[in-house]
Amino acid sequence: MNEGNRFLVFLIGLLVGGIIGLVLAIFVAQRVRRQLKERGIDLGRAGELAALAKERGDQFLARAREIMRQAIEEGRKAAGKARSELGERFEKESGE
Repeated sequence: MNEGNRFLVFLIGLLVGGIIGLVLAIFVAQRVRRQLKERGIDLGRAGELAALAKERGDQFLARAREIMRQAIEEGRKAAGKARSELGERFEKESGE
């Protein structure tokens, strides 16, 4: 068998293997989809579920940011109060 024929046989084998693989993939995908539907899992709703998850995630992040902003503000107020109390105490003790 010469080099040209070997390459042609390889290409034919590759093509036949690809077609068989494609048919099997389609068959298996349909079977899995049917099994998921029987279990109550509809793949058509995946986009809806993803959008809902993103929306709830965004709500959670917004709430977390607000809580962090409030905590930082309260921390700044507490630090300012402590600073002024320490300053007054220092002045009082250094003046005595």
